[in-house]
Amino acid sequence: MSVQAWKMPTRTQAAGFWLRTRLLAILRSAHNWRSPRARRWVADEALATAPIRAQLCTSLWADSSPEEFMLTAGKVHNLRIAAKAFDGLVVPAGERLSFWRQLGRPTAARGYVRGREVRAGCVVPTLAGGICQISNALATCAVRAGFELVERHAHSARIESTAEEGDRVDATVFWNYVDLQIRAPVAWRLELKLTSDELVLTIRAQDVARRHPGTDSGLLPRIPRQATESVQVMRSCMSCEEVRCFRHQPLSRGSQARSAWLLDGWTQEFHDWLNTQDGVADCLLPVTTQQLPGWFLRRGLIDDGKGWGSLASVVNAHVIQFGWASLRRAWWLRRHARDSGRRQASVLDGQRWLAEVCARRLRPEHTHLVIDQGLLPYLQQLGVLGGRTYDVLAHALPMDEIQRRLDQAAGSRVMGKHGDATLKDFRAATDLMRAEIEAMQGARKVVTAHVEVAGYWRQRSGLDVRQLPWAMPAATIPRVPRAMDAMPLVVFPASALARKGAYELAEALRGLPCRLRVLGSVSADTALWQGVAVEYGNYADDWLARADAVVLPAHVEHSPRALLAALAAGIPVIATPACGMQDMAGVRLVPAGEVGALRAALQTLLDRAR
Repeated sequence: MSVQAWKMPTRTQAAGFWLRTRLLAILRSAHNWRSPRARRWVADEALATAPIRAQLCTSLWADSSPEEFMLTAGKVHNLRIAAKAFDGLVVPAGERLSFWRQLGRPTAARGYVRGREVRAGCVVPTLAGGICQISNALATCAVRAGFELVERHAHSARIESTAEEGDRVDATVFWNYVDLQIRAPVAWRLELKLTSDELVLTIRAQDVARRHPGTDSGLLPRIPRQATESVQVMRSCMSCEEVRCFRHQPLSRGSQARSAWLLDGWTQEFHDWLNTQDGVADCLLPVTTQQLPGWFLRRGLIDDGKGWGSLASVVNAHVIQFGWASLRRAWWLRRHARDSGRRQASVLDGQRWLAEVCARRLRPEHTHLVIDQGLLPYLQQLGVLGGRTYDVLAHALPMDEIQRRLDQAAGSRVMGKHGDATLKDFRAATDLMRAEIEAMQGARKVVTAHVEVAGYWRQRSGLDVRQLPWAMPAATIPRVPRAMDAMPLVVFPASALARKGAYELAEALRGLPCRLRVLGSVSADTALWQGVAVEYGNYADDWLARADAVVLPAHVEHSPRALLAALAAGIPVIATPACGMQDMAGVRLVPAGEVGALRAALQTLLDRAR
C-alpha cells in the first residue's frame, strides 16, 4: 500500500469490518464442523533427533520504535504464549497442520494482551496482535522444506521499511477464517523457541519431502512478493499525528522497559549485589519470616535472616510480596520436615508454587529478569523467559550434577545401607533437570559466591560468571578456654546425613582423642557413631566459643554459613571443595569421600589443639 493510497479510517468502516469478520468466523466454524480436515497435534519426543530440514530466525525487537515499545512488548508476550502450542508437535505424513486449530482462540482469559496488527494501512493495537510472526516463519520454513501450503493469505500491507530476503513467505492469520494450513508427504516435527531477541522456528524430518509437481528443486514455486517500491513504514496509532482519527491514542510517556527481580532465599552476598543494580525494578518476593506465624519457623524451615525487606529502599525498586504461596510452602515444608523420603520433593514443590506466582505477576514491559536459581527451571517450563534477558542468582550446582555426585558417593565402602538410602533422597524429574540446564545456558550472567558453582559454569558453558566474595559475619562470641583434662572438641555443623560426609567423618574419627558435637538432627542409623565420643547440640548453643575445629566433609554443600562463622571466630576449618570456600585463609581442603586425607587433616589440627 503506497503512502498516497492511505485514507483516514472511519467508524463506519470499522463497524463494517467487525460485522464482516464475525460473519466469516461463523461461516468458517460451520465449515470446520462439517468437514474437519485438521486436528490439534500434541508435543512428542518423536523425531527430536531427526535432521533439520528448515530453520528461520526472526528478530523480536529490532523493528520497534520507542513510541511503540508497549505494542512490541505486547507482541513478544503474545508470542511467548502462542509458542507453547507449537513447540515439539509432530505431524504425521499426509496430515494437515492448521494454525488456528493448533493454537485455539487467543483471548485475554488465556493471557494474551494488546500487540500490533496491520489493519487498513495502519499498525493498530489489538488483542493477541503480533502472532503472525509465527505464521510467517512457519510458512517460510514449510516452503523451504518442500511442504504444501494448503491455505495461505498475505498481509494487505507490510510493516517493515526494507525488503526482506527473497524466499520469505508472507502469511497472515485472523481468527478463525484467515488460516495457515500445511501438509507434507512425510512425518515432521516443529520446534519453536524464543531467545532473548529472536524467534527460532525449526522443522525436522527423517525423510526429505517429495518434490512438488512442476518444480525441480523440491520446493514449492516461490510465492510472489510485493514490489519493493510499494513497501512503506506503516502509520502507527501510538505515534501517528493524525489526531482527527478515531483510533488516535496519545503517546503514553510512562511506558518503558522494566526489570523484575524474582527472589526467594535471602543471602547477604545477593542482597549487596542487587543494591548495586540500576534501573527501574519490581521485586517479587515471598513474605518475610517476621510476617509468618511463629510455628512456621520451627526447625529452621524458613531462613530467619534479615530477608529482602531492605531492598524497598533501593531507588526505583518496588517490592511485591505474595503471601498465600509463601504460607502454603511453609506449611508443606513443615509437614514433610521429618520425612527423609519426601523432604527434598517438598522443597521442589514450594519452588514450583512460587515460580507460578512470579510468572503470573510478570508484565510485558518486564524485559530483564534477575532470577533465583530455584525458580529458574519452572519459569523455563512455563515459557516466560523467551524474549527477555535474565541474570541468575546461582547458589547451587545443577540438579543433574548433584544427583551424579550423590550416586557416585553411594558406591563408597564406608556407606552402609542407610547411608546409600539417604543419598537417594535428592531426586528430580528428568524434564526439570533438562529445563534447568537450558535456562542456565540462556542466561546473560550467572552471579554466585560459591567457588565451585562459579567454576562449574565457567568450564561447561562459557557463561559470563560474576563471583562474589563471601560475606563474613561479625565475630561477637568470646572464646571459652578448654579445661586441661578435656579432649579437643570437633564440631560437625550439619545434620548427620551421608551427603554431608557424616559416614566419612565417623570413619576418620574412630580412635582419635577428641569429642564430636553434631549440630543438626540425629541420624536414624544407630551404628553411625560407634567408637566416637559424640554429643548433640544446635546452632544456638556455645559451639563457636568452645570448638577447636569445625569439619564438614560434604559431598554437596551450597550454604556454608556455619563454616564462615567459624572462620570469623578464628576456628580452623576442614572442608571439601563442594563447600565452595577455596583459597580462603583458615580452610584446609580435603577431597570428598577420601577418609585417609580427612583423618590426616584432623590429626594435624588435634595435635595443634593439644
